[in-house]
Amino acid sequence: METLVLGVGNPILTDDAVGFRVARLLKETRPELTVIETSEAGLTLLELITDCEWVIIVDSVKTGKSKPGTLHQLASNK
Repeated sequence: METLVLGVGNPILTDDAVGFRVARLLKETRPELTVIETSEAGLTLLELITDCEWVIIVDSVKTGKSKPGTLHQLASNK
């Protein structure tokens, strides 16, 4: 698998499920993409991303410094 879009969230906790919503939209509009929705976190994500060259993770985070809805892009220095 070359690129994976990983929608992360947990709608039963206080998460707004943005990762799930983006993943579902991409599944509908971009069927050529490999998209997974998951509630997993931490090291358990390794199993999902092991064979991927690129991983795009969509999740929400409360920074305490940004307004709700602010997009943050984090990139590896690969």
